[in-house]
Amino acid sequence: MEIFDFLKRLHDECIRFSEHIFFDKKHPRHLHLVALYGTLIELTGCLITLVDGKHRTGVPPIFRSILEAYVELKNLHEKAEYGYHMDASYREQWIKVLKESRNKPNPYLKAISEIDNLDNQIQEHEKALADLKKKNYTPLNVFQRFERAGMEDGYRSLYNFLSNDAHSNIRALVDRHLEMHETDFTVVFYKDEPLEDFLTYLDSVVGLLTDASMRIHRFFETGSIGEIEILSQELNEIRSHY
Repeated sequence: MEIFDFLKRLHDECIRFSEHIFFDKKHPRHLHLVALYGTLIELTGCLITLVDGKHRTGVPPIFRSILEAYVELKNLHEKAEYGYHMDASYREQWIKVLKESRNKPNPYLKAISEIDNLDNQIQEHEKALADLKKKNYTPLNVFQRFERAGMEDGYRSLYNFLSNDAHSNIRALVDRHLEMHETDFTVVFYKDEPLEDFLTYLDSVVGLLTDASMRIHRFFETGSIGEIEILSQELNEIRSHY
Protein backbone atom coordinates (compact mmCIF):
# COMPACT_ATOMS: atom_id res chain seq x y z
CA MET A 1 0.00 0.00 0.00
CA GLU A 2 1.56 3.24 -1.20
CA ILE A 3 0.71 5.42 1.82
CA PHE A 4 2.02 2.79 4.26
CA ASP A 5 5.30 2.49 2.38
CA PHE A 6 5.57 6.27 2.45
CA LEU A 7 4.91 6.35 6.21
CA LYS A 8 7.76 3.91 6.80
CA ARG A 9 10.12 6.05 4.76
CA LEU A 10 8.92 9.26 6.40
CA HIS A 11 9.58 7.77 9.84
CA ASP A 12 13.14 6.86 8.87
CA GLU A 13 13.75 10.25 7.28
CA CYS A 14 12.50 12.04 10.41
CA ILE A 15 15.07 10.17 12.47
CA ARG A 16 17.79 11.14 9.99
CA PHE A 17 16.70 14.79 9.92
CA SER A 18 16.62 14.93 13.72
CA GLU A 19 20.41 14.76 13.79
CA HIS A 20 20.37 18.40 12.66
CA ILE A 21 18.19 19.66 15.54
CA PHE A 22 20.23 21.77 17.96
CA PHE A 23 18.47 23.49 20.86
CA ASP A 24 19.01 25.21 24.19
CA LYS A 25 18.79 22.49 26.84
CA LYS A 26 18.07 25.12 29.50
CA HIS A 27 15.05 26.45 27.61
CA PRO A 28 11.88 24.53 28.65
CA ARG A 29 10.04 25.34 25.42
CA HIS A 30 12.91 24.02 23.31
CA LEU A 31 13.25 20.88 25.39
CA HIS A 32 9.54 20.07 25.38
CA LEU A 33 9.15 20.70 21.64
CA VAL A 34 11.98 18.30 20.84
CA ALA A 35 10.66 15.71 23.32
CA LEU A 36 7.15 15.92 21.85
CA TYR A 37 8.58 15.50 18.36
CA GLY A 38 10.54 12.48 19.54
CA THR A 39 7.33 11.06 21.01
CA LEU A 40 5.56 11.46 17.66
CA ILE A 41 8.38 9.68 15.83
CA GLU A 42 8.58 6.80 18.32
CA LEU A 43 4.82 6.28 18.48
CA THR A 44 4.75 6.26 14.68
CA GLY A 45 7.37 3.51 14.80
CA CYS A 46 5.15 1.57 17.21
CA LEU A 47 2.16 1.94 14.91
CA ILE A 48 4.17 0.75 11.90
CA THR A 49 5.30 -2.34 13.83
CA LEU A 50 1.72 -3.17 14.84
CA VAL A 51 0.38 -2.80 11.31
CA ASP A 52 3.24 -4.80 9.82
CA GLY A 53 2.75 -7.60 12.36
CA LYS A 54 -1.03 -7.62 11.88
CA HIS A 55 -1.54 -6.73 15.56
CA ARG A 56 -3.95 -4.07 14.45
CA THR A 57 -6.13 -3.89 17.57
CA GLY A 58 -3.35 -1.75 19.05
CA VAL A 59 -3.43 0.78 16.21
CA PRO A 60 -6.30 3.06 17.41
CA PRO A 61 -4.92 3.52 20.97
CA ILE A 62 -1.47 4.29 19.57
CA PHE A 63 -2.96 6.74 17.11
CA ARG A 64 -4.87 8.42 19.94
CA SER A 65 -1.55 9.04 21.72
CA ILE A 66 -0.04 10.36 18.50
CA LEU A 67 -2.93 12.77 18.08
CA GLU A 68 -2.64 14.04 21.66
CA ALA A 69 1.13 14.55 21.32
CA TYR A 70 0.61 16.46 18.07
CA VAL A 71 -1.96 18.76 19.73
CA GLU A 72 0.53 19.56 22.49
CA LEU A 73 3.32 20.18 19.98
CA LYS A 74 1.15 22.42 17.82
CA ASN A 75 -0.01 24.48 20.79
CA LEU A 76 3.48 24.90 22.21
CA HIS A 77 4.92 25.72 18.79
CA GLU A 78 2.33 28.43 18.17
CA LYS A 79 2.47 30.06 21.62
CA ALA A 80 5.36 29.93 24.07
CA GLU A 81 2.91 30.71 26.89
CA TYR A 82 1.25 27.33 26.36
CA GLY A 83 4.18 25.84 28.25
CA TYR A 84 2.77 27.33 31.46
CA HIS A 85 -0.45 25.35 30.96
CA MET A 86 1.66 22.22 30.49
CA ASP A 87 3.50 23.04 33.70
CA ALA A 88 0.19 23.53 35.54
CA SER A 89 -0.98 20.08 34.40
CA TYR A 90 2.36 18.62 35.46
CA ARG A 91 2.01 20.13 38.94
CA GLU A 92 -1.62 19.08 39.31
CA GLN A 93 -0.89 15.44 38.48
CA TRP A 94 2.04 15.24 40.87
CA ILE A 95 -0.07 16.70 43.67
CA LYS A 96 -2.67 13.96 43.12
CA VAL A 97 -0.08 11.17 43.20
CA LEU A 98 1.86 12.55 46.16
CA LYS A 99 -1.30 13.04 48.23
CA GLU A 100 -2.57 9.59 47.33
CA SER A 101 0.71 8.05 48.50
CA ARG A 102 0.55 10.01 51.75
CA ASN A 103 -3.10 9.57 52.65
CA LYS A 104 -3.60 5.81 52.29
CA PRO A 105 -1.56 2.67 51.61
CA ASN A 106 -1.10 1.97 47.93
CA PRO A 107 1.37 -0.75 46.94
CA TYR A 108 2.09 0.97 43.65
CA LEU A 109 3.10 4.16 45.45
CA LYS A 110 5.05 2.63 48.33
CA ALA A 111 8.42 4.09 47.29
CA ILE A 112 6.92 7.56 46.94
CA SER A 113 5.18 7.32 50.32
CA GLU A 114 8.55 6.76 51.97
CA ILE A 115 10.13 9.98 50.69
CA ASP A 116 11.43 11.95 53.69
CA ASN A 117 10.28 15.37 52.50
CA LEU A 118 6.97 14.27 50.99
CA ASP A 119 4.92 17.05 52.62
CA ASN A 120 7.43 19.66 51.48
CA GLN A 121 7.20 18.40 47.91
CA ILE A 122 3.41 18.60 48.01
CA GLN A 123 3.59 22.16 49.30
CA GLU A 124 6.11 23.18 46.64
CA HIS A 125 3.90 21.83 43.85
CA GLU A 126 0.79 23.44 45.37
CA LYS A 127 2.50 26.82 45.61
CA ALA A 128 3.79 26.58 42.03
CA LEU A 129 0.32 25.63 40.77
CA ALA A 130 -1.33 28.43 42.74
CA ASP A 131 1.12 30.96 41.27
CA LEU A 132 0.37 29.72 37.75
CA LYS A 133 -3.38 29.92 38.33
CA LYS A 134 -3.04 33.53 39.54
CA LYS A 135 -1.65 34.30 36.09
CA ASN A 136 -4.53 32.36 34.42
CA TYR A 137 -2.34 29.42 33.48
CA THR A 138 -4.55 26.52 34.52
CA PRO A 139 -4.39 22.79 33.77
CA LEU A 140 -6.30 22.14 30.55
CA ASN A 141 -8.53 19.17 29.85
CA VAL A 142 -8.29 17.31 26.54
CA PHE A 143 -11.05 19.31 24.85
CA GLN A 144 -9.45 22.62 25.85
CA ARG A 145 -6.16 21.47 24.32
CA PHE A 146 -7.84 20.51 21.04
CA GLU A 147 -9.80 23.77 21.09
CA ARG A 148 -6.64 25.85 21.43
CA ALA A 149 -5.13 23.93 18.51
CA GLY A 150 -8.20 24.73 16.36
CA MET A 151 -9.07 21.04 16.21
CA GLU A 152 -12.50 20.95 17.87
CA ASP A 153 -14.05 19.00 14.99
CA GLY A 154 -11.38 16.33 15.34
CA TYR A 155 -12.06 16.07 19.05
CA ARG A 156 -15.80 15.62 18.58
CA SER A 157 -15.43 13.00 15.84
CA LEU A 158 -12.16 11.13 15.39
CA TYR A 159 -11.04 11.48 19.00
CA ASN A 160 -14.43 10.21 20.19
CA PHE A 161 -13.98 6.97 18.24
CA LEU A 162 -10.40 6.61 19.45
CA SER A 163 -11.42 7.09 23.08
CA ASN A 164 -14.16 4.49 22.79
CA ASP A 165 -11.61 2.08 21.38
CA ALA A 166 -9.10 2.80 24.14
CA HIS A 167 -11.74 2.13 26.80
CA SER A 168 -13.01 -1.07 25.11
CA ASN A 169 -16.67 -0.08 25.06
CA ILE A 170 -19.26 -2.12 23.17
CA ARG A 171 -18.74 -0.24 19.90
CA ALA A 172 -15.05 -1.10 19.99
CA LEU A 173 -15.67 -4.73 20.91
CA VAL A 174 -18.10 -5.21 18.04
CA ASP A 175 -15.68 -3.65 15.59
CA ARG A 176 -12.73 -5.73 16.78
CA HIS A 177 -14.23 -9.16 17.20
CA LEU A 178 -17.49 -9.62 15.28
CA GLU A 179 -17.74 -10.87 11.74
CA MET A 180 -21.30 -10.47 10.52
CA HIS A 181 -23.03 -13.06 8.33
CA GLU A 182 -26.44 -12.96 6.71
CA THR A 183 -28.31 -14.46 9.68
CA ASP A 184 -25.56 -14.92 12.26
CA PHE A 185 -22.18 -13.65 13.39
CA THR A 186 -18.83 -15.09 14.48
CA VAL A 187 -16.62 -13.87 17.32
CA VAL A 188 -13.02 -13.89 16.15
CA PHE A 189 -9.62 -13.09 17.66
CA TYR A 190 -7.03 -11.36 15.47
CA LYS A 191 -9.56 -10.45 12.81
CA ASP A 192 -7.90 -10.54 9.40
CA GLU A 193 -8.60 -6.96 8.39
CA PRO A 194 -7.22 -5.68 5.08
CA LEU A 195 -4.65 -2.91 5.22
CA GLU A 196 -7.04 -0.66 3.31
CA ASP A 197 -9.28 -0.55 6.41
CA PHE A 198 -6.50 1.38 8.16
CA LEU A 199 -6.19 4.10 5.54
CA THR A 200 -7.65 6.77 7.84
CA TYR A 201 -5.04 6.08 10.52
CA LEU A 202 -2.14 5.82 8.08
CA ASP A 203 -3.08 8.96 6.19
CA SER A 204 -3.64 10.90 9.41
CA VAL A 205 -0.33 9.87 10.96
CA VAL A 206 1.54 10.78 7.78
CA GLY A 207 -0.13 14.20 7.78
CA LEU A 208 0.52 14.90 11.46
CA LEU A 209 4.16 13.78 11.35
CA THR A 210 4.83 15.77 8.18
CA ASP A 211 3.32 18.93 9.65
CA ALA A 212 5.15 18.45 12.96
CA SER A 213 8.41 18.01 11.06
CA MET A 214 7.83 21.25 9.14
CA ARG A 215 7.15 23.11 12.39
CA ILE A 216 10.16 21.71 14.24
CA HIS A 217 12.70 22.16 11.48
CA ARG A 218 11.55 25.70 10.71
CA PHE A 219 11.57 26.61 14.39
CA PHE A 220 15.10 25.33 14.97
CA GLU A 221 16.34 26.39 11.51
CA THR A 222 17.95 23.01 10.86
CA GLY A 223 18.46 23.37 7.11
CA SER A 224 16.35 20.26 6.44
CA ILE A 225 13.14 22.08 5.53
CA GLY A 226 13.75 21.74 1.78
CA GLU A 227 13.89 17.94 1.99
CA ILE A 228 10.76 17.88 4.13
CA GLU A 229 8.90 20.06 1.62
CA ILE A 230 9.81 17.56 -1.12
CA LEU A 231 8.33 14.77 1.02
CA SER A 232 5.22 16.89 1.56
CA GLN A 233 4.80 17.30 -2.20
CA GLU A 234 5.21 13.55 -2.63
CA LEU A 235 2.52 13.01 0.00
CA ASN A 236 0.12 15.26 -1.90
CA GLU A 237 0.74 13.20 -5.02
CA ILE A 238 0.03 9.94 -3.17
CA ARG A 239 -3.14 11.38 -1.68
CA SER A 240 -4.39 12.35 -5.12
CA HIS A 241 -4.62 8.63 -5.89
CA TYR A 242 -7.39 8.17 -3.31
